Amino acid sequence: MNRSIALRTFFMFALLTSFAAVIGWASQVEIAEILFLIGASLSALMLFFVWANPAPAPIPVRVRNRRRM
Repeated sequence: MNRSIALRTFFMFALLTSFAAVIGWASQVEIAEILFLIGASLSALMLFFVWANPAPAPIPVRVRNRRRM
């Protein structure tokens, strides 16, 4: 899993978590609380993957000048 996929899924799980938290707070439904806990744990896992993967760095390439006079 690379960094961009982990960030994308983190935002998806954060959105799911906030949606479940709002529903659970408004209606006092047990399943919303369970969804909140699952979404929060998956969001934390995706943030761990984001921070664990190194940022892509440019690879040094040697360039030769081939112009002839």
